[in-house]
Amino acid sequence: MKKIFSAIWKILLLTVVYFILNAIMGVVLPLSNDMMAAMTPEDQAAFMPLFLLNTFINMTVMVLLLTYLRYRGWKLFLGVWMAFWGLFTVLNAVELYWYNESFPLFTYLDVTKLIIHSLIIFGLASLVGVWLVGGFKREEMERQTVFDAGRYGWRISLFCVAYSLFYYCCGFITRIFPEVRAFYAGWAATMEPLYMLLGFNVFRGVLWFIFSVPILLGARTRKQAYWLMPLILFVGTAVSLITPSAFLPGIVRFAHFIELTVSMIPVGLFLVWLFLKDKKAQGGNE
Repeated sequence: MKKIFSAIWKILLLTVVYFILNAIMGVVLPLSNDMMAAMTPEDQAAFMPLFLLNTFINMTVMVLLLTYLRYRGWKLFLGVWMAFWGLFTVLNAVELYWYNESFPLFTYLDVTKLIIHSLIIFGLASLVGVWLVGGFKREEMERQTVFDAGRYGWRISLFCVAYSLFYYCCGFITRIFPEVRAFYAGWAATMEPLYMLLGFNVFRGVLWFIFSVPILLGARTRKQAYWLMPLILFVGTAVSLITPSAFLPGIVRFAHFIELTVSMIPVGLFLVWLFLKDKKAQGGNE
């Protein structure tokens, strides 16, 4: 019970730290438009409670990573920082760059500001988190898995291509909702050819792999990675949509929540299955 209360206290403290840092960066790097003013009155009323809930969930996942990954010290800090910044922000920003015409409230400069904003906030939050969990004092734990990218990187290529096809197919889930079809009607009329969309998602697959490496290398066991990897992908994509947004109506966020839940959890499982092997199965060699 004492450990549970200790963990909750750390999560709450990190939530407060993240909230304060977010407020400061919002003043230092303000966006071009007032996002709150662009929301409906209902979304404005729900924004702060749901933003705090989303932050609490994010910091819960951060504490879990800081606690369970085998790293220590600066390696732990850099691994968690890279994973959070990349999986929670960079991948989303890449889509905002690509589909910018669908989100008129966001300029390209705004997307760049969000990347810098997140880089600083997640960096400082990770640093505080490492201190809270005693990550600078503990010993680095032994890994019981072997990371296998395949000779000449064939596993990486397989993942990137498979991700592109799978993500494209999962995108049709959102088409069930007429409101989503109407929302993206303007973009659909000028959308790129299929080969360009698949190529873009292959590039995104490369980024998913790169920013997942700290977790794949940091997990002590394959069993541990099987829940850590899907968890962070799910929270970093689908769960972030619970916060009201000025550029995505509620029904569109709900549709994407379903889409991302269906797609990202299997992607996380596939990453672990494809790249992590038990040491015993590899003859004990790294």
